Amino acid sequence: MQRFVRLLILFAVPLLFVLAVNAQGGPVHAADKTQHRDKLAGLEAEGRDVVVIDGDTIIIDNVVADIAGIDAPELGQQCLHNGSFWDCGMSSAMQLRKYFAMAPFPVQCWPGDQERSSKPGDFPIVECGIGERDVAAAMISDGEALPISGYSHRYDRLSAEADNAEIGIHGGDMIAPADWRDGKRLEGETGRCLFVATADHHYIGTLDPRFGKINQATNTELCSDEEARTKGYSYAP
Repeated sequence: MQRFVRLLILFAVPLLFVLAVNAQGGPVHAADKTQHRDKLAGLEAEGRDVVVIDGDTIIIDNVVADIAGIDAPELGQQCLHNGSFWDCGMSSAMQLRKYFAMAPFPVQCWPGDQERSSKPGDFPIVECGIGERDVAAAMISDGEALPISGYSHRYDRLSAEADNAEIGIHGGDMIAPADWRDGKRLEGETGRCLFVATADHHYIGTLDPRFGKINQATNTELCSDEEARTKGYSYAP
């Protein structure tokens, strides 16, 4: 019996020490040391907490990220449908916001296509899902974004189906987002630049809840995330 008590004490003391350190927030696991490095490996947030910057850029768990595999119309871009212009860039962003706002499950994102995010200032690129729903695939199927060439044969197929059905941006005339960023416009288009520089050399978009509260630099409009990054601006922290 005494031998049993000694063994019990021998094992119980170290266990109590570990539990005590853990309760005080001490470094019990080595993973704590790599938390920052591994943050992108498991981004998660309730849908209502995901901030949509434009049709393919979000803020999730305080990380600004591009959604992998898609290129959506820029926020101020217009498309032509039945002879009338409509704000297809804003429509794309609002559709993405709707996915998140109505999400029945937490939004989860993980690293995707890292080779495309190697330039200085680029946002990390992530694939995102809501339960079993692939957010990028949904944007393509709903005609709110185009697939990035070579990323996914599935995305290419979904885009072809949306094009055949003339869904969303496929139902009229549109400048490809990459060409729009280079300055090309539809004849008669009055697309707006809906990102602005701030006084501390950051930038922010009009859909960001903080937009009206941030001190903006005067007479500095930016037409896209890419333009802002090229000019050396970083997104407002």
